[in-house]
Amino acid sequence: MRVKFFLVGIIALGFSCGWFDARNPEAPSDSGVEWRQPTQARYVVENIRNTLEGLDLGLYARCAEQDSFAFHADPAQVENDPSRYAGWTWSVEEEVTRLLFQSIEEHWGEQDSAVVILLQDEDWLVSETDSALVQYSYDVVFHHGRIGVDSTGVGTLRWRMLKNSMDRLWYLAGWWDFEQEGEGGWTSLKGGFRN
Repeated sequence: MRVKFFLVGIIALGFSCGWFDARNPEAPSDSGVEWRQPTQARYVVENIRNTLEGLDLGLYARCAEQDSFAFHADPAQVENDPSRYAGWTWSVEEEVTRLLFQSIEEHWGEQDSAVVILLQDEDWLVSETDSALVQYSYDVVFHHGRIGVDSTGVGTLRWRMLKNSMDRLWYLAGWWDFEQEGEGGWTSLKGGFRN
């Protein structure tokens, strides 16, 4: 009998404290960047583009599977400067992106179109229940102020995404870049901001 009253008391306490009340979802950022819960791999693509164009490093970090992320630079660039592109983990990606965003904000300010990313020729090379590989041709413009670093790029990228078994959301786990010959691209841009 005591157990019954105890359980009823605990349940009543839970309802009175609001433990079981539905809560309003928190806005992911106050930056104005459009964010979609990555319940599908294609939402990761949208989020990456939106967070890079919106200069939102916090939301960009939420796109990545940080423990397994790797950036694979353009093979020709790696051949020219292997140490610059070696060991490109999430911590390197985050620091390079922070420096890039800082340079854009100092040079261009808060104006729209400081970053333009055009993804074309979408090709889902792999699309399974827990992994996906998508390829795009791209044109990018980053209005930054770093001397000697390209601000435009053209090439092909591949993004590998994985579904996390715990939260069932999708994350970016790998990025391969293939610059168009004679043009800068993501590799040149990112490499120009690696210290």
